[in-house]
Amino acid sequence: MTRRRSPALARCALVLTLGVPPLGATDYPTSDYLTGSWGGARDRWKAAGFSFNLSYASEPMVNVSGGEVQGGTYADNIGLDLLFDLDRLLGIPKTSLLIKGSKRDGLSVSDEFIAPSEGGISFPVQELYGGQNVKLANVQFNTRLLEDRLDLAYGRLIANDDFLRSDLYCQFLNNSFCGSPKPVFYQNPFTFTAYPVAAWGARARYDTPSRVWTVQLAVYDGDIEGKGGDPASRNHNQHGTSWGWGDNGVTLAGEIHYHVNRDARDALPGVYKLGGYWMNGDFAEVSSTTGATTRGSAMGWLLGEQMLYRAEPGSDLGLWGFGSVVFSFTNETNPMPWYFNAGLVYQGLFPGRPRDRTGLAITSGWFGDEVNVARRAQGLAEKDYEAVIELNHAFALGRGITVQPDVQYIIRPAATGDIPNALAVGAKVVVNF
Repeated sequence: MTRRRSPALARCALVLTLGVPPLGATDYPTSDYLTGSWGGARDRWKAAGFSFNLSYASEPMVNVSGGEVQGGTYADNIGLDLLFDLDRLLGIPKTSLLIKGSKRDGLSVSDEFIAPSEGGISFPVQELYGGQNVKLANVQFNTRLLEDRLDLAYGRLIANDDFLRSDLYCQFLNNSFCGSPKPVFYQNPFTFTAYPVAAWGARARYDTPSRVWTVQLAVYDGDIEGKGGDPASRNHNQHGTSWGWGDNGVTLAGEIHYHVNRDARDALPGVYKLGGYWMNGDFAEVSSTTGATTRGSAMGWLLGEQMLYRAEPGSDLGLWGFGSVVFSFTNETNPMPWYFNAGLVYQGLFPGRPRDRTGLAITSGWFGDEVNVARRAQGLAEKDYEAVIELNHAFALGRGITVQPDVQYIIRPAATGDIPNALAVGAKVVVNF
């Protein structure tokens, strides 16, 4: 009897086949990837259902003026993303599996030099600093239904991949932009996740048939560090490999998007978002000096991004603007109850360099009265606000390499008024392999 291979196994076998020529233009041009398509192998793997991306990013920064001490550090991240098209590989319709891993090293110039006496500033100038170790992030399934208008994500998810997010934010190095406005991460225990930290969860995103409105809702485990609602406990999930469900409630998040001129070639597109989250676990009372906790924490936000000028119809070249406001509903658990940012990003500002991007942005956040109750009781200076102005230009050099000189001016570092305004200068270097 002749045994026939299943279509799924045949597709898997194609992944290992190197003799079949790639079809059409490559998805891995040397303009975007240091190592290109590997002679067409990466295109063949992708056609069979498997793709990956390996990247290295580094952010050397120096505090050149102000702050407490002059000096510099670097922070870096090695990222590995694996994407499996389970429809092509296993015949599971409209479903994919994304796995992300991260390795981070380095120190924070904000902690070491700008404001070491306060344990760092409110808005760290290097977004790559945080969780300096090896970490497993997303292990995420996605299923698309209703002509791809309904997207379901489930598994180990990152909340900031979907909520309070703008693709313009990571033009900037300051951590108050990339990955997201900082106030949503200041609760103790930490429960709203950003790369490379993930949590068990499920998210549904629905585009209306007109594609003018988008609605998304999600639920996440509220105890991603295994603290069980104890703010003084250590992080029990340093590497993202402790996969038990926690013991501090859940995080519920929702967002509504209104799209303007979506997919238009002539008109200027934009999107405006209203969202928020509610956490029902136990959190530290920011006014307490005895470790007291209270139940529940909630924040909301408004976010908009709008193209302001387009060089020609259908072109990506032009000027975008963005802005957001974040506010607290539970000031007893949220140290920074008010926050805003605003900025401009121009692609192709200089003739002959259509892939370069130039960014200018400002951010500020205000601490609440509750924080200062505790600080006064401990004899510490009160906090009011901190602000950052950032200017940069990203040079796309080809071969997957981007070099981005960056300047940040930090106003009232650590928000006390006791530390001189600081000037940090550095760069971001990214290599996609």
